[in-house]
Amino acid sequence: MKKLYTLLFSFLWLLGFSQSYNSLISSVNWKVVKINWNGSDYYAPSPFLNAGSLMLNNTENILSSYFYNGASGKFIFGENNQNYFSLENMVATLAVYYGDNEQAVQQFDGMVIGFYMYFPATDRFYFDYQETSSGKSLVITNPAGNKVFYSDAILATSEVSKQKISVYPNPAKDYIILDNLKVNSTLQLIDNSGKLIKTITTQSDKEKIDLKNLNSGIYYLKSDEKSVQKIIKQ
Repeated sequence: MKKLYTLLFSFLWLLGFSQSYNSLISSVNWKVVKINWNGSDYYAPSPFLNAGSLMLNNTENILSSYFYNGASGKFIFGENNQNYFSLENMVATLAVYYGDNEQAVQQFDGMVIGFYMYFPATDRFYFDYQETSSGKSLVITNPAGNKVFYSDAILATSEVSKQKISVYPNPAKDYIILDNLKVNSTLQLIDNSGKLIKTITTQSDKEKIDLKNLNSGIYYLKSDEKSVQKIIKQ
């Protein structure tokens, strides 16, 4: 019986391993978590905090990347199920956003769209695909070495409310107090342009964050890259 279980486990493991990347990452509604551009991390700025997305249609072999604008073209996976793809005939819309926080939105939009544009069809986009209990993740590296981090995990409204962090004083001058934290969670402080300013690993359910060295303005606090709260530094 023990031998039978071992053989069954081995078969299931090999079956999962043999799945093609085409079937694993195509037709998933991927959401942009962050972009690493020239070594710096950027997050979607307000008012488009959750707008970035990626779709790979394996019926027509079309890749589509969206933020304010969109880019699309034909993708071809690597031979023998290797973890890369190439792109052909990429086209993009060229609308210009004018509105709240327009400089940051235009910059991030340019990254989301430009990430896939202007590369020869012979160039390769490498990717790392992972599955965990919390969902699927995909990291794509373009030929220039920039990276986009994607996830399929979307919190329900009730889950977001349950994890909401208390922030006070807000507006703040020298510091903020964060309450109702999850121990050993990751907090990220992001400026109004979407650039990562500080990463904090929580040691308790309450933390004091020094803001003295920050310029006055609007910042955003992300908890484990999910819950988002606005902070005003005076």
